[in-house]
Amino acid sequence: MLKEIGGAALLGLLSLLPAAAVPVAAVPEAAIRATYLCQGRFDAVRLTALFFNAEPREVVLLQGEQATRLPQQPSGSGARYGAANQSFWLKGDQATWQFAAGATYSCGPESVGAAGAVKRR
Repeated sequence: MLKEIGGAALLGLLSLLPAAAVPVAAVPEAAIRATYLCQGRFDAVRLTALFFNAEPREVVLLQGEQATRLPQQPSGSGARYGAANQSFWLKGDQATWQFAAGATYSCGPESVGAAGAVKRR
């Protein structure tokens, strides 16, 4: 025969279970988001960077509909992220975005003016 158990009694029974038996939901890490205006030799692009500071430290670069994940690399100054085909190097609020094919972009923070026009700081 089954008996109805009240909320307090149920909580009391749950507290008797070992900690490993009660699953704990993983808490997703919050990313630090920054938007840059990057100037290349012939063009300018808007780049969004999502910085994840928990291990493994990495940045996800979003440009148009493309996303690129770059792990953090050792750096003597600033923060450097890179993989075989590209790197993203920060110092203060300025960044350099380089590709193995030779293209280099100089990036700075983006701000929005009163009329909604994008301006470089």
